[in-house]
Amino acid sequence: MRPGTSRANGGLFGVFRRNPYWRRLYLARTISLFGDWFNALAIIHLLGNGERASALALAVVFVLKQLPVFLLGPIAGVVADRAHRKKILITCDLLAAVTVLGFLLVGKGNLFPIYALTAVQISLAAFAEPARQALTPTLVGMDDLLEANALSSATWSLMFTLGSALGALVLAWIGWRAAITIDAITYLLSASLLAGLPFDLTQAPKRIQAKAKGLLALLGWEDIREGLRFIRHHGDVRRIILVKFGWGSMGAISLFLTLLGAEKAFRLQGSADLGIGFLWMCRGLGTGIGPFIARWYAKDDQDRLQKTLTFAFFAAPLLYMAVAIAPNPWVAGAFVFLAHLGGSTLWVISTVLLQRIVPEHVRGRTFAAELGLVMLSSATSQVVYALLLDKGGISLQSTILLAATLCLVPATLWFFSRKRLAAQALSSP
Repeated sequence: MRPGTSRANGGLFGVFRRNPYWRRLYLARTISLFGDWFNALAIIHLLGNGERASALALAVVFVLKQLPVFLLGPIAGVVADRAHRKKILITCDLLAAVTVLGFLLVGKGNLFPIYALTAVQISLAAFAEPARQALTPTLVGMDDLLEANALSSATWSLMFTLGSALGALVLAWIGWRAAITIDAITYLLSASLLAGLPFDLTQAPKRIQAKAKGLLALLGWEDIREGLRFIRHHGDVRRIILVKFGWGSMGAISLFLTLLGAEKAFRLQGSADLGIGFLWMCRGLGTGIGPFIARWYAKDDQDRLQKTLTFAFFAAPLLYMAVAIAPNPWVAGAFVFLAHLGGSTLWVISTVLLQRIVPEHVRGRTFAAELGLVMLSSATSQVVYALLLDKGGISLQSTILLAATLCLVPATLWFFSRKRLAAQALSSP
């Protein structure tokens, strides 16, 4: 039986048991995510030689973890809708493992190689993510989408939490080279799990597999135009995509928490690595629990899903205002946790709503466009706020307050523009 064709009992975790192929996809992503947070902390350590790096240097790395997704997103979406999705994922994992090992050859404070390797690693992720997102509805079916995305988001958060906590300990006790090596190993483990996915369920839809004629066709220009036309002609799709784009204006969160954890008042046992790891861990805990609360309240009710998304969109930036005035790491960590209950909720619900209404043959390009816009919004905020901190003389706390206030603007636009979304998939243009 094709995965996801029937609904079975078993609650939230039933989707994990009854969809063995999606389980492989899920576990592969989980393992590689765990290593990625070791890698992220190791890069931050390299930038500052174990101390507080400049806001701009940190922002460049965070931007390089986002900008390739925006630049390569349209092509990545075409590839996800044209090529074999299993092969895309495995190839990206293997190349990422080699790329990550390159960090072992980089010396502390040597910025250019760090930037270059980071850009290559995230460029590979830019091709992998649309393929993974496009495969999820195929492997679980529409009835299990909410549960599958809630589990995926919660697991992202769990890996963020564990990776941040254990990564900080590895940095403090063993060193950054061990953290990098662990990340490379997780990519290899992920590729081995993906190798077990069936060929017939992981290939692109047949209607996209026609041979390309001419350079523009080979590059997927016509496919890109088709995907953009689909988004332009469907207002519900545009509204959902703009939710994450708006939340992306808070994309400097990683920068803020990294700088905050490195401040003397927020260090743990005098260690900046532990202070940063603690705040990142609180973020991960909130991101993990939020989708479960949303699912318990909203279930599969379309109207409740939209109302829950709206509440979360306002709650998250308001709670970051509280983070800005927190007196110590424990209070700040508590508000970071609460803020990301909201942030993860709006992320998961918007993903589910989009997966439900976008037909398979444009799904890869739609998610690539959404992810690209989020990365553009997030990367822009990283650079702007880093310049305000380094060149504008504005304090970290004031910058966080400013970012949270501006994020309320797209939340308000969503509140006034949202409409009841179609319950069934939209027809293609």
